[in-house]
Amino acid sequence: MDTDTINDVLFVSRDRFHLSPQVGVRVGMTWLEVVRWLSSPTIGDAKDAAGAWSPARYRDGIRRKSNLEHAWALVVDVDEAGDVDAVAEVVTPYRAVVHETFSSTPEARRCRLVVALAEPVDAPTYEAAHRIARERLAGARIEADEGAKDASRVSYLPVRRPGVGYRFRQLEGRPFDARACLAAQPPPPPRSAPRPVAPEHRDAYVRGAFRRAVDAVASASEGTRHYMLSREAFALARLGLSEHEIAATLLPAFVAAAGERREWEGVRTIRDAIRARRGAA
Repeated sequence: MDTDTINDVLFVSRDRFHLSPQVGVRVGMTWLEVVRWLSSPTIGDAKDAAGAWSPARYRDGIRRKSNLEHAWALVVDVDEAGDVDAVAEVVTPYRAVVHETFSSTPEARRCRLVVALAEPVDAPTYEAAHRIARERLAGARIEADEGAKDASRVSYLPVRRPGVGYRFRQLEGRPFDARACLAAQPPPPPRSAPRPVAPEHRDAYVRGAFRRAVDAVASASEGTRHYMLSREAFALARLGLSEHEIAATLLPAFVAAAGERREWEGVRTIRDAIRARRGAA
């Protein structure tokens, strides 16, 4: 996609946002026009003050997935440690915008990433590419919001409260070729062993936490396993569990996915995460 290509943008005004279905206005915009649009936030006290948008074409302007014809940019939200500069550093090779969102504060940074695609894609391709983008961010210890992966999702336009600054970065790299990237992904490895089973615990809530943690570690992709192991160990430490209980829960899942030669890495990652949690308490 060239910077002067005119793309369809669906704009949903504030008064239409809460209607069902959401019917927006189709606007033709180039990439550079979108960049300028996002570079200057509206000043207001509500996150919906400027309305919402989607970088996609919808049949009849109705914002629902069944009406989505194609999307031409990925939109990724980072609500945990969403520092604009940190996210921009990861996506430097690509044509993108990173900007603060309404709820971002110096103590809890939040941002939104918009990445131009090399060509428009349908909803399944968008969501598969979104997963890859989240995994690449996770490899840099940046956790993107999985709940924002829907191809037909709309995002609030930038709004900041009076007197609050606005952090914004424009990156002038190449468009992200979603189809080529998906084609280059290796096939999932065959599962030669049964999925690790979470150990039992007398407390039902802890049993549920064990199951969720084991599933997260077992299903993590190669580039995100250490991050996922650290995250889940940190979360389980909040429940007052011992290091032995946490390691007995998570280590088998990590070893089954990463291999026995990396068991010590798993032990060290779990230990460091627990210490970090106890130091933060």
